[in-house]
Amino acid sequence: MEAQNVLHYPQAINSSVAIGNGAAAYIHILSGSFKSLSLFLLAFSPSKRSLAHLATIPAYGPHQYLCTNREKDHVYTTSWALPPSLSSWHIERSETEPWKVKHINTVPITATSSYITIPQPYTHAYSVGGPTGESHSIDATTGALINKTQEILFVPEDQLEAADKTRVALRYGSHGIEFTPSGQYAFVPVLGTNSIEMYTRDPASGQLEHITSVPSPRGLAYKDGPRHVKIHPNGKVLYSITEHSNLVDAYRILPNDLEHMSSRSLLPTDAPVIPTTHSEDHFRGDTLMFPPSTPSKPAPTVLITTTRGSNSRLRGWLSVFPLDADGDFTSVPEDVSSENARQAERFQTPTSGGRANAIDIISKDNNDPNSGLWILLTDEDDFTVSPSGTGAVRVLEWDGWGKGGIKIVDEWPTAKDADGEYRIKGASHAIWLD
Repeated sequence: MEAQNVLHYPQAINSSVAIGNGAAAYIHILSGSFKSLSLFLLAFSPSKRSLAHLATIPAYGPHQYLCTNREKDHVYTTSWALPPSLSSWHIERSETEPWKVKHINTVPITATSSYITIPQPYTHAYSVGGPTGESHSIDATTGALINKTQEILFVPEDQLEAADKTRVALRYGSHGIEFTPSGQYAFVPVLGTNSIEMYTRDPASGQLEHITSVPSPRGLAYKDGPRHVKIHPNGKVLYSITEHSNLVDAYRILPNDLEHMSSRSLLPTDAPVIPTTHSEDHFRGDTLMFPPSTPSKPAPTVLITTTRGSNSRLRGWLSVFPLDADGDFTSVPEDVSSENARQAERFQTPTSGGRANAIDIISKDNNDPNSGLWILLTDEDDFTVSPSGTGAVRVLEWDGWGKGGIKIVDEWPTAKDADGEYRIKGASHAIWLD
């Protein structure tokens, strides 16, 4: 199924070549949606500080989580469609014509997946969700997902047939998978067991072998609900977001275990308190990400996280945590922070975020270590998906400590957008393609 280019490039966006000191003339974005079966291709102009809709691509189910290969010319997606499946897509790039997003193939999986990643050497895609995880080999020529090479279980084998394999199982089953930069180790957070499962990977076959189950450092009774993990580029530190207790934990990666180092709260100590009698009012720890490595800054100095409000009465939070040279948490410089804000710089998101508040990050300029960051933020709050809603995809900026904090640059759709066939209704996950 080919892309349908419903709009030509905005007049202000007419070149994909790099300009200046590594800053792009415009940057492409691909987004999934909770309320639509389509993918959405957008473009962001840093010079105009504006987002534009380029194309709507018919896809294969709502809530696509997306990942790319190293070259970013292929995208791989999950969905909430039934029966469960994964899809592969080819990005046809052009410096003069509108980009196209073309479907390659779709493959069945056992249970609805919430996450997919492609570690080096980029020969296999790994996805997890609920009771199972899977690996699929990737065709080196076409980028298609081909043979299923392994299925990983997070329930006893004799319970798999009866296990819930819909998206409901994502609330208590496996929710993410990440690999060390060397590809030697893989880690899967499992919400319901309050554990992070650790594996080794065979470099030839891509097969995973379970090493150990690492319980919450606060004990199983604490019910942390580890949701997503990321691994420092040094391969020595793992970070885990907990959905239920709203913490980010740092662990030292050992040959056969994880050693807890320290923790930080996803919520500010002086967060505004909304008086409520609703027992369902709480926050849900969500995502975490590093800025990408660049020639001028190969190791990250910050970790960025989000948490969502459980309903529209509670706005979510985005936090920027400073890291030391070894990857442990450190303190925000004293000259740019108050005592209450020493752990992180905070930004209260415009809405609860709904089931989203997912992020993706790029450097403003790869050759300037002080250029700041562009941050994508997706939104699926009740207001956002309403006919008058705005801001399903937002571009934020952060220029570093003591430079005005995190600011909203632009959002799509805006209040003036016509409500119609191609309008996005609550973005699930969006990624930078450049």
